[in-house]
Amino acid sequence: MTPWLRRHGHRIFHPLAGADTATLAKVLRDGGGVGPLHLHRVATALGAAAIRAPLDLLERRRVTGLVGQGRAAGPPPLFILGHWRSGTTHLLNLLAQDARFAAPDPLAVGLPWGFLGLNSFWRARLEEWLPPDRIIDAMPVDPTSPQEDELALALMQPLSYYHGIFFPRHLHRAFRQGVLFEGCRPEAIALWRRRMDHYLNKMQIQCGERRLLIKNPAHTPKLAELLALRPDAVFVHIHRDPYEVFSSTRRMLLTLLREFSLQSYDPRAVDDLVLDLYPAMMARFNRDRALLPPGRLVEIRYDRFVADPLETLTGIYDGLDLGSFAPVQPKMERYLASVRDYRRARHDLEDPARRAVRRRWAFAFDRWGY
Repeated sequence: MTPWLRRHGHRIFHPLAGADTATLAKVLRDGGGVGPLHLHRVATALGAAAIRAPLDLLERRRVTGLVGQGRAAGPPPLFILGHWRSGTTHLLNLLAQDARFAAPDPLAVGLPWGFLGLNSFWRARLEEWLPPDRIIDAMPVDPTSPQEDELALALMQPLSYYHGIFFPRHLHRAFRQGVLFEGCRPEAIALWRRRMDHYLNKMQIQCGERRLLIKNPAHTPKLAELLALRPDAVFVHIHRDPYEVFSSTRRMLLTLLREFSLQSYDPRAVDDLVLDLYPAMMARFNRDRALLPPGRLVEIRYDRFVADPLETLTGIYDGLDLGSFAPVQPKMERYLASVRDYRRARHDLEDPARRAVRRRWAFAFDRWGY
């Protein structure tokens, strides 16, 4: 496959090509139309869903049977929480160096209904279409790169902020519903719970006795939901300088809209969305963290993590009783050496935006001393 096609494969096979027919029909019906330049992407998604439907149904029944046999039992999962662009990916990549952990790979999030049944031939063919990096930044992607689970959930049911990226006429609504469950019907939330449980079970079946490693900023305000599904789960929350978080998140969302939107959009809508969402996310998180007994949550600062990652990781392992850190330290040191030359983008904010961040995200400055 040519480098150009790898880079632009998502313009042919949109992420929605991994959705089931019911989810695809729902999001298309509620999305408010598709631009004429994107009709081929929707046609590909519809065709892929129809072709996969019987195989996905067989896999779903197989998973249900394996769960009934106790094959989905495993250690308490570890969830990485924090706002977008707070360092969650860097933390995920480091923890994933520990062979005792297992995170979703690109095909597990891009084909959530059928990844267990992929044989080596089809896995290799599909992996050829993986982009060389994350598109939103220069972080490389390969078939084993750990991924967050939000795209998988977006392809299994309608509540996900990704549907606001795909259909930005409803950008604010999709984010508020997908991240906060705001204004959602009870049956929609119940469906999200069932799909999340199903996906966690599938991942545990795939990884055996290893501990699931799940990273997703959208899970930050869903602490109570995660505990209801996995009462023994443990958590790491990472936070970062608010100015950096805002400017980097704004750039990320504009990039995602440019690459994956199926409609025209107004880029000016992004700033208010980001400014409004973070306080609401943290209000939910702070309310529900009281549900956790001691030893189930560790909070870290991004700047200190980057300055001394090994000390921070040692604190996470000790704080959550994850086992000895010493055996995996050499592998993490090698990973850190491999990304030493990675250049983090600088994000300079104009004065009006800085004032808005300082005013509307005052909680972050006050609580964490930024």
